[in-house]
Amino acid sequence: MCRSPLLPRPFSALDLAPFAMPLDVTGFCDWLADAEAGSAVAYYRGHLVFDRLPEKSGLSAQKRHALAAVADRVMSAAKNGFCFPVQRRLGSNDWLYIAVRASRLRSASRPALRIAGPIAAVAANDFVPFPVPLVAA
Repeated sequence: MCRSPLLPRPFSALDLAPFAMPLDVTGFCDWLADAEAGSAVAYYRGHLVFDRLPEKSGLSAQKRHALAAVADRVMSAAKNGFCFPVQRRLGSNDWLYIAVRASRLRSASRPALRIAGPIAAVAANDFVPFPVPLVAA
């Protein structure tokens, strides 16, 4: 079992300083490749939306770019079914951003959709050039 060294205790007991970013993009990808389903990693503590903006953030440009890269990679992995991004509120404008590894089955390729009409089955991401009526079974 691969336990994350970044979350050895319950989230409430985690001691990450404000604006802490314990992972870079490579660290997140390494964790994602090795993590078992249900494993979790904290990738930022702060207010992600504000801390990415130059006019709102007190972070340096380099740290903002690194934060944006990690957050974008987490969202890309989530979009592709590899993890679930979650957050836990710790206080006013203080959040813990967490990625939870999805099961390997969830991140497998998507099954075909059943569609009524001229197309028998279309993969979930295929482009359909004309409207296709969907019929409830």
